Formats: sequence, C-alpha cells, structure tokens
Amino acid sequence: MITMKIASIDFETANHSRVSMCAASVAVFEDGELMESPYWLVKPPKGHGFFLPEWTEDCHGLSWFDVQDAPEFSAIAPELLERLTKADIVVAHNAKFDVSVLKQTLDHFHLPCPDFQHLCTYHLAAQVWPDLPNHRLNTVAAHIGHEFIHHHAQSDAEAAGRVLMAMMKHANANTPRELLQKTGMEPKCF
Repeated sequence: MITMKIASIDFETANHSRVSMCAASVAVFEDGELMESPYWLVKPPKGHGFFLPEWTEDCHGLSWFDVQDAPEFSAIAPELLERLTKADIVVAHNAKFDVSVLKQTLDHFHLPCPDFQHLCTYHLAAQVWPDLPNHRLNTVAAHIGHEFIHHHAQSDAEAAGRVLMAMMKHANANTPRELLQKTGMEPKCF
C-alpha cells in the first residue's frame, strides 16, 4: 500500500484583492482518511480589509465583525505552511485562485514562499468527468454524493480533498500523481 499525505486548501477573501484573505483552511488526508482540517478566521491587513457586500451576503457570509479580532495571516502562516510542506501534494478546487491568494499574501507579509507541488481538482474533474454540466465544486461534490457548506473555507477544503479521492477511485489511480498521468496533466510548482 502506498502511503500518501494530501493537503487540501481553501481561502476566502473579503474583496477582489488577493491579499484580503479572511478565512483559511487546510484539510489533511493521510491514506485517503481525513486526519484534520484546521480553520482560521483571518483579519485582512490594513488597506485590504474592506468587505464587499455581495461577497459577505451572497458568498461566504463573513464580515469585518467576524474577523476584527482575528489574527493576521503572518500569525497563522507557520502552522498553515507546515501542513503544506509536509504533504506529498497540495490540492485546491480552482487552484489558480487559492494559490494566487497564498502567494500574494505571503509577498505582502514578506514571508518566504514554501516549496511544494499542487494540482487543481477543478481541471482534473473536467478530465475525469467531462459530461458533468460544469465542474464547480458544488456540482462535483454533488456528483460524488458529498454534502458540504459551499464557500466555507474548511468545508470547501475538505470537499476538494474528497473530490480528489473520488476521482482517484474512479480512474483506478493509487496516487494523485498516477491520476495526473492518466489524465495527461502535470502537478504545478508553487
């Protein structure tokens, strides 16, 4: 049996700024089992903390009042990044967004970028299940029978990890890298 550790990430932002992270989660899976999924409310840094009403009301439901006493990203970064660097691979649904939030937030706080490889479950789902009406997380999660709270960082991170496991099972792949090979895709470096 192949031992595999996967870290699935999700970030919510207060507005269009990739530095406006207001919630974060890392769901850690070992050998297909969810081991932990810490969740943090995060206070966006000064100049990036305005909350757009259409996001707070229609998307994740968070407001300034939820995060005003929360730590800034720099305080949670060591704990979050440790989980990413100890994983064999990092996953996110629509990884382009989550990876850019992480990179730009690290840059803002002058923190070094960790070294890890990541994959996007959105793009993988399009390869594995091309006949779905779309490949948004709520659609793909419903397809595998997983219920979750959409746009809640912890719930989304767990759902993305479960979607990856379901795709591996569907494609008869033992590891995420084997799934990538079967779909002709490659992991990306952070």
